[in-house]
Amino acid sequence: MNHPLTLQRWIWPEGYMYLYNHFAQFRRDLVLAADDPKALLHITADKSYKLFINGQYVCRGPARGYQEHWPFDTVPVGHLLRKGHNWISVEAYNPGISTFCYLHLTRAGLLCAPQGKQLEKAWEKSQWQFRRSPAHATQTARLSLQIDFQEHVDMNQDDRSWIRSADAPAGWDGRIFDPQNGMHYLSQPFGTPPYANIEPRGIPLLREWIRGPRRILRAAGGPSAGGWRDTQNVSWHWDTELLAIGENWRDGAQIPHKLLDDGLELTLPPTGAGKFCAVGIDVGDFAAANLIVEADGATGGEVLDFQYDQADAKHLPRSMRPGQGCNAAMSSRLRLAPGDNRHEFYQLLGFQHLTIIARELSAPLTVRLKLRCAGYPFTFNGQFTSSDQELDEIRRACQRTQQLCAWDAYVDTPWREQAQWWGDARVQACNTFHMDGDARLLARGIRSLAGQICPQGLTYGHAPTSSDWCILPDFSLTWVLTIWDYYFQTGDADLFVEQYPAVRRVMDYFRSPATLAANGLLQYDPRFWLFEDWSTLPKETYPCFLNLWYLLTLRHVEKLCRVAGMKGEIAHWKKLADDLRQKILGHFLDRKSGLLRPALDQRGKPTGEPSVHDQTLALMLDLLPDSQMAILDKVLLPFVRGQEIAGAKASAFWSFYTLRELGKLGFAREAIDFIRRGWGPMLPNGTTWEGFDSGLNSGSSTCHAWTSHPAVHFNELLGGIRQAAPAWRQVDFAPVFVSGIDHCDVSIPTPQGMIRSTWRRDGAGIQGELSVPKGVKASIRLPGQKPRTHSGGKFAWKVDQSSGASGE
Repeated sequence: MNHPLTLQRWIWPEGYMYLYNHFAQFRRDLVLAADDPKALLHITADKSYKLFINGQYVCRGPARGYQEHWPFDTVPVGHLLRKGHNWISVEAYNPGISTFCYLHLTRAGLLCAPQGKQLEKAWEKSQWQFRRSPAHATQTARLSLQIDFQEHVDMNQDDRSWIRSADAPAGWDGRIFDPQNGMHYLSQPFGTPPYANIEPRGIPLLREWIRGPRRILRAAGGPSAGGWRDTQNVSWHWDTELLAIGENWRDGAQIPHKLLDDGLELTLPPTGAGKFCAVGIDVGDFAAANLIVEADGATGGEVLDFQYDQADAKHLPRSMRPGQGCNAAMSSRLRLAPGDNRHEFYQLLGFQHLTIIARELSAPLTVRLKLRCAGYPFTFNGQFTSSDQELDEIRRACQRTQQLCAWDAYVDTPWREQAQWWGDARVQACNTFHMDGDARLLARGIRSLAGQICPQGLTYGHAPTSSDWCILPDFSLTWVLTIWDYYFQTGDADLFVEQYPAVRRVMDYFRSPATLAANGLLQYDPRFWLFEDWSTLPKETYPCFLNLWYLLTLRHVEKLCRVAGMKGEIAHWKKLADDLRQKILGHFLDRKSGLLRPALDQRGKPTGEPSVHDQTLALMLDLLPDSQMAILDKVLLPFVRGQEIAGAKASAFWSFYTLRELGKLGFAREAIDFIRRGWGPMLPNGTTWEGFDSGLNSGSSTCHAWTSHPAVHFNELLGGIRQAAPAWRQVDFAPVFVSGIDHCDVSIPTPQGMIRSTWRRDGAGIQGELSVPKGVKASIRLPGQKPRTHSGGKFAWKVDQSSGASGE
């Protein structure tokens, strides 16, 4: 049976020549003969939509995807419909260009279909009306290099009654061709290229909620910068004005305002002609949201500009200079109509500080601001608490960041990029497994990355994407490793079997002449960006890191072939891995120190000082069992202790791997101290930064999920729970009792059920309890006691202080 969407047509106002920064508006009025409580609406749009029913906001979508199999959403709407007149309003958007989140194929469209007896009957007797938004300016600046455009909206051209009012709009047209202005409208049957097919979203709709900003911080004023009326880039004009203000801000308490249950109301003073009044607002917790603006009693000449910043640096608004920070220009503009105005901006943006810049106010203006926040609907039923307030705050910051960076995909940051960077996604998935247990976002991302393969067989660093310079060979290997991660979390190898042809294409690239040198090692390919880490690792000639990462991937592909029953493939991958292992040891190992050198020079001679990354990978691969103490004493422990080392150090992102290896070896105190030093400075923001040195004055993200991995380390180090088998059917339990921490409580949601560890110091020592679901085997190692196993149920334990349980 065909899906209801296959019987509908793709529709869009105007033809493919006019899609640049295009906001489209759709309205369908229909009459239901009776209630239809189980009615569904199947809906999608290229690129995106926001759905309203009877004036009430419902949801946004779809998930990012590819036109060849474009994703759609199924939305329960029966509870929103009623007997009699109903109306469906859809606001849709297509940027007309490709971005770091979207590939444009010179088409746009809305596709919508009803399901439900009464809804289907009413649908047959109705039709769409649609138009291009007359209020949105087309020629506006990009929000950043990576995402869409600033929104400049003129309320004189559209009062949004087509969404709110029961009266159908007048003057709209639902025809394919309008003879009056010669305008063609797109109306294409299902299956018309590039829309070959559709696919279910595969993940839940976003959770959305409304909240208000927290407080007014300060205010300032002055003459508006020249050319502000017709500017395409609100941010750059504001930057000029911000420089003129300098530190001459006054206390924002002078601005009349009050907190509402779901918003902030403020009364802006008159500015006079050619002048502005700026008010800096603390949003509170970092938000991934779109702004809702209500303005009462406008004269019609006022302009409200909005600047969205990551943070409030040194108690002043923080703005990117033109040309900095990936050309981030996070702004929007609203021209008011006479009377009362209400507008909801469309794009989701990430920000923690908002500046409203009011221009041309001849009288006081009352404005209400609300935020419609959105994110993936995690349950976050995994928990961590301890007696250490700082660690608990770091854990909360990790969870908050994880939520802000999970939408229809794992995104690196809700700020300037919103891209599905796959090195980031691997860390985010591990966080998810420890805090929530949901594997669907990772599975969708794996398929998404496989949907865009370059001619050499590599995946892109993020996808879908317009950026051909974002092809990272090491991230392609990471993509393969995440298929293992998915299997290890779920116990399901079907995704590997499905993706095996793409896995082969990726792995075959590393056997091509451009990559595989005569000495049997991988060499730098200058056509692509070898990322490795934000560090001083050598990336040319023969990088040790690339060879180690490739070896790690070979080992996991071999394991996956075994569990998938692909017996004919196992020997191939095993031989490649065994041969490469010998090549690595023969070329990179410094026999005197027992450490790996980071590169070979043009003559094939080892060069450079041993790096944190290569020694960490040696532990992950069990490559140098006789050098474990040298690796720890000479490189890894000095690094986490904050001591200087000669070789490359791991970034806040890549330290994820180093801290996990140190945890396995029992160095919990060193790992916890490292986390305190690195993540403690992030706490005032309530989110984790892109890097240790991001701070408030750099061009880096102050909400970046690839650094939210302490949530995992706390579970493994202090909770003592470490996954040891696919689908969590076996765990290793070995808590380390760090001095100064008196109690800890950890719960991890797994496919088998909740695993919980709790312990507390008392006068005689430490006592605790481990609880595992039926069918889960726990290998238990406690200080001063013999190893033992426990299966299903609760296990109470106690250790004496004299057993060395202090973690010192």
